[in-house]
Amino acid sequence: MALAVPGIFLANSGVLPAHKDVLPYANYVKWYEDVHIPDWMGAKTDAITSAWRYQSLDPTNSLPFLVAYKYPDIGAMSAPEFRAVTLSHPSLPGGGPVSKFITITVTSGPHNETWRAGSTGDDRGPLLVTETIELASSSATTAFHNWYTSTYITELSLIDGWRRTSRFSVGGTKWLALHEFEERAFEAGTTKIPGLLGKSEATKNIEKSAKKVDLALWKLVRVFGDKNAAWGLPGTDGIL
Repeated sequence: MALAVPGIFLANSGVLPAHKDVLPYANYVKWYEDVHIPDWMGAKTDAITSAWRYQSLDPTNSLPFLVAYKYPDIGAMSAPEFRAVTLSHPSLPGGGPVSKFITITVTSGPHNETWRAGSTGDDRGPLLVTETIELASSSATTAFHNWYTSTYITELSLIDGWRRTSRFSVGGTKWLALHEFEERAFEAGTTKIPGLLGKSEATKNIEKSAKKVDLALWKLVRVFGDKNAAWGLPGTDGIL
């Protein structure tokens, strides 16, 4: 019997400019939070323990709505129950489906590891930096992991207000990290993260050599389900 591997399903979306009049963003948020998230989490019993809803702090972000779902077993994502979740509802223009009015990108993959500050509780940090790094080739994987575990995580842990970093494999040579912070970690009015959060030469070299690096800043808005659910297996967080 295969062991359960916890993982993430990340959905990032926004209303298309051509449809903002018929589906105002506030209406989209209400449908998503009050209808879709409960439908998705309830589609298959115990497949999802938690969902964290974030809002982009960048007013120019065309995909300002972000939801991170915790799957205790990432294999459950392929269950037919999720394909049966309806995207239509009376609150949507013409009853939907919502796919006519929005654009959405999804990312998923197994949890690799989590590091957290020793004083950090289980609640999520109020601010989140999502960081996706795609390497130029698979030959850079070993050096990337060595940098992450020996250099980068230490740099992150020294940032005032850092709470937790969780890393996921999201396909081939691509990794996603969720960096949680207290609000004091960033100056008021900060809307974008220009580059990797470390300052060492090793970190700058990784940024230069990567095929693609994407970072964005978000604010936690709402939690569904178990707010204290860990991304990985219980008791496996690294303490810094």
